[in-house]
Amino acid sequence: MKKYTSKGATIKELREGLERLSTQKEMAAEIGVSERMLRMIENNNAAIPMTTVDRLAKALGVRREHIIYSEGGPAWVGALEPPVPPIPPAPPVDTASEEPPQIIARFDWGYAYATSDETRLYHEASHSHDLVTSIEIALTEETSAYAEELFEILGGLTYAKRDILKDIEPAKEIALRRRIRQLLVLLKGNDVWVYETSFFRRLPERMTLPPEGEEHTLQSRLVVALAPPGEYGERRWCADMKSNAFRSLM
Repeated sequence: MKKYTSKGATIKELREGLERLSTQKEMAAEIGVSERMLRMIENNNAAIPMTTVDRLAKALGVRREHIIYSEGGPAWVGALEPPVPPIPPAPPVDTASEEPPQIIARFDWGYAYATSDETRLYHEASHSHDLVTSIEIALTEETSAYAEELFEILGGLTYAKRDILKDIEPAKEIALRRRIRQLLVLLKGNDVWVYETSFFRRLPERMTLPPEGEEHTLQSRLVVALAPPGEYGERRWCADMKSNAFRSLM
């Protein structure tokens, strides 16, 4: 079995910064290793199998490449693999027939976090330009009504739907926060969890390289998804995002 060299100092720093799983005992239980093994990982860069790498990455909320060595030395220990034959030189390129540079679509993974905190959702919605939604679970007539109302409230808080130069009246804010909290409880009581994340997108969106000096703006986008309970507690892989044009959650 291939084993990968862990970045012990990085893993320890990430663990100690967590609210949950911050102790070695908690983290060891979460990823299914002994405390002694976790100490060896953090203090001695112990080699670990990919299954443990994946569990650690999910528990820490990072990509696997962030916690193992993949450059500057062997990334795994074990039997040496046969050498890779050299790549032959590429044929000369006919520059006269070259196509102009283009931006190629790329899919990046991103974390969406489950939330039952109406304060966080209210704040994110009221500080985002727009809202996109994703429904990854079958809804009943009852939960559909809850979801529709929640999306309508959050969407109405975004810059695209209100005058950002005018403050929301305190009484209205209290009522909205109270209703958001009620809807989150009603949805979760029916095993429909609410996940949220946000990112910036560059405008104007384009599929070719922008002209030099082109004026552009950045707009924040809130993504809210409805999905089943997360496999790893309050975290869940939600979906891919197209990073070339910074479009919505797919």
